[in-house]
Amino acid sequence: MIQQVEKLKEIINQNSMGHLPLPYRVDLMKQISDICIVQKVLCECCKKVCSCFPKEYDTENPLYSVLSEIDSYLYKNKGTAESISVSVERLCNYAEQSIESCEDMAGWAIIALGYAIRNNAASILEIEDYNGEDDNAFDFESWNADFICSIAYSSSNPFMEIGNAEKRKEYWLWYLDMVLSMCEKSNTPYTMIKPTPKKSQNQISIPKRTQSWQIENVSNQIQQLVHALIEATDKQTKDWNKIVLSYTFISASYMNITCCREEEVQKITLYQSIENLIHNSLFHIHKDMYLQAPKEGAWMQCCITIEKGNSYDISFNYDDITSISDIFNNPDWLIGAFEDYPRSKEYTPQWLRKIIERRKLYLT
Repeated sequence: MIQQVEKLKEIINQNSMGHLPLPYRVDLMKQISDICIVQKVLCECCKKVCSCFPKEYDTENPLYSVLSEIDSYLYKNKGTAESISVSVERLCNYAEQSIESCEDMAGWAIIALGYAIRNNAASILEIEDYNGEDDNAFDFESWNADFICSIAYSSSNPFMEIGNAEKRKEYWLWYLDMVLSMCEKSNTPYTMIKPTPKKSQNQISIPKRTQSWQIENVSNQIQQLVHALIEATDKQTKDWNKIVLSYTFISASYMNITCCREEEVQKITLYQSIENLIHNSLFHIHKDMYLQAPKEGAWMQCCITIEKGNSYDISFNYDDITSISDIFNNPDWLIGAFEDYPRSKEYTPQWLRKIIERRKLYLT
């Protein structure tokens, strides 16, 4: 292996583009043959290039969170390939549609790595009808993470422009040293990854909002909604102390209604007509409150708690993604919601800024 690596270094040094052609990489990975080591090689490529963009790829970045998930799967045997596949599919469209820079290419490399986890690195070990072609013979979607990372690292595709050939050479020489190390100590990460917190916290102070439900048109809608909820609940059971409605609206909506008596909780099922009425009311409340002060953004979640005696309390969640179901924590949905209800940057939490990134969506 050492002799082969030295020969490959000569090939890189002699290549005018500083490129290590795909046939040599395919042969090298096939000699390794261990699928897990090959996947670790691709993972190390992603960690290498993400370290070049520390501001973009910190623990708040959803793609970096997937890279952390993959790293734990490969080196610590945590999680499953299935859960990684779900994460990758959730972010694929988001990553592909935002490729405008080297930083974005690093994100696409993570998606390619996720596919390599799912398909047992077949994209480099089992290329269909492969006859020694180089990377430029394949579509963008078929590129391997190692090649995508070389583009991000050198700021250019060698088949479209030479770009920084020295940086590309530096990357591929590093790649060979890393491969050699992985073959010798496959259970030891070549590069350590930053730990990703399970629950990300907003690190930006958001100004106090002025939007209110206590203006006439909104409060009237809420009172009608509360009355409809009490009436619908009483038809199912009068033995309740509290009714709780939780409503989430991020591109799509979800509503859950329960009634409580002491520690007992019972889900309330509504007639379709009543459910439609409540959904419609909440939609208009959501829109009317946003229009009061668009720069403050639209709430993602509303919780209404009704006590016996018809008193009620309302809370709105504008910024805390950790209290939202993972189903809604989808970048495509979050971007879509931001496009529908844009807010100014000062009212945008850190985690959402990472998803919006350089898109010109903020209200000014």
